[in-house]
Amino acid sequence: MKDDSTACSPQSAIRNSHEWIAQLERYIDAHDGCGFDPFDIKQHRLVRAAQPYPLLRKATSLFSDALPNASRSMLRIQPQRNPKTFALAALGRLRRFEATGGSAHLDRARYFLQWLIQHAEPGYAGLAWGYPFDVHAKGLDTPRGTPIAVVAAIAGEAFALAFRITGDAVYREAVASIADHLLHDIPRMPQNDGTICFAYTPGDRRRVHNANLHVAAHLVRTHALTGADRFLDPVVPALRFTLERQRPDGSWPYGEYEPSEPFEESLLRLVDHYHTGFVLRSLYEILGIVEGGLDLPLRDKLAGALESGYAYYRDRLFAPDGAPINGHGRYPVDIHACAESILCPAMLSKRFPDARERAVRSLEWAYSHMRNTRDGTTYYRKYPFFTSRLVCMRWGVAWMYRALAEVLAMA
Repeated sequence: MKDDSTACSPQSAIRNSHEWIAQLERYIDAHDGCGFDPFDIKQHRLVRAAQPYPLLRKATSLFSDALPNASRSMLRIQPQRNPKTFALAALGRLRRFEATGGSAHLDRARYFLQWLIQHAEPGYAGLAWGYPFDVHAKGLDTPRGTPIAVVAAIAGEAFALAFRITGDAVYREAVASIADHLLHDIPRMPQNDGTICFAYTPGDRRRVHNANLHVAAHLVRTHALTGADRFLDPVVPALRFTLERQRPDGSWPYGEYEPSEPFEESLLRLVDHYHTGFVLRSLYEILGIVEGGLDLPLRDKLAGALESGYAYYRDRLFAPDGAPINGHGRYPVDIHACAESILCPAMLSKRFPDARERAVRSLEWAYSHMRNTRDGTTYYRKYPFFTSRLVCMRWGVAWMYRALAEVLAMA
């Protein structure tokens, strides 16, 4: 892969962002949010049967990455609509409306938000959404439709922004409804030190930092919109769980692991790019609300954790040319990490001025290496010797759309 470490022009990045985001808007709208996903094929019975065997697992992964469309056709995998796609598309459109004032952006955002309301999973304490496929892994069995806290929190971010823009009470009610779901349906896992960790789903007992903070961030934003103190009750112990487990170098692993737990140790101990970005963006939002007047006793700890966490993220999780990297190295370069390498620095640039240049550099790298020049669709992964050209609606297209909208709002 060529080295693109030379400085790039912010004007060029903005110009490319306008071109790329227009292409992604057309693609999302033309397909009404329907598409493939990296995890759809992994739940096929033949692929699942190979998972306990390392060589077979690697072979099936290589097959589905190298021949993504052929493998899905062979196994009769159909494109699906994922609620996270609609939440991200709504956020992107709302940020586009804020940047341009174009009524078409607000109209499309309203459509995506209405879709979310109409397709919420029934039988829960509030608005909740799951994935349209099963997710099975070591120690994990999550049937399709199981509420996922991260999806609810991202949707909550979209509804909160919609309320701030429009003043429509329907959106504030949706924000509160999501918070009720997170309070009553998502378990809180108590720890020996008096902290708690919010679960990823009602049945998932892994202690995952980004999921925990997504829930905490939504509860804080709900309090900011409604003034209801009940949403703050579990926030401090949840924040303490993650803040007190930040590593000395400023990083967080994906989650916490004990040898007695039946989960995948390597995953939980991994420091990766996009989950680190999720953690930093949640801390940034919470700290902003605290500094805006919320009386929360962790202000200094939040600021310190964000400072050291961003320093690690900036110095350790980017290649010199702007490509995102993980704790295990550069390859494969994943489109989800590419989107986060743009979105996180763009959002944090208000607090860390050097982050703006970081976002621009990553944007130019992704534009050159992870984009189909014909229609703007995103590639899934880049390996040293080939690129997986699977178009992932949720994993790639929607996340990149959200990231580009933030860059243009930043401009």
